[in-house]
Amino acid sequence: MAYYLLRAKYAQDSMNALVQRPEDRMLTTTRLLKEVGGRLHYYFFCFGEYDIVLLFELPDNVGAASLAMTLSAAGTVTATETIPLLTMEEAIAAMNQAREASGIYVPPGRGSEGRGGRGKAKVRMADPSQ
Repeated sequence: MAYYLLRAKYAQDSMNALVQRPEDRMLTTTRLLKEVGGRLHYYFFCFGEYDIVLLFELPDNVGAASLAMTLSAAGTVTATETIPLLTMEEAIAAMNQAREASGIYVPPGRGSEGRGGRGKAKVRMADPSQ
């Protein structure tokens, strides 16, 4: 399963409903995530641009996108940001893959096109008179 961090801003009506009648939204969110094959780890309220931060697991990006869409379509939130997270094991695998790719990739303006490259490409300008 993949880990995700979701930040969301409650719609004014949703926040007003919570203020008028406080409830534990973690319970509802836990049920929703279980229904789509996931698991909620944390549900935090926070200060700043967003009102809540969720840390959860889902099988894939489709499930994470559907969660954000469900919250938005219901009118519960007005903005979401879903951030895929890497475990340390996944990060190390990515570092190893990046090390392999670093011998191939050449940043722009640095000449060669990488291993087996032919050097700088010649640019031919179009003749405006034609």
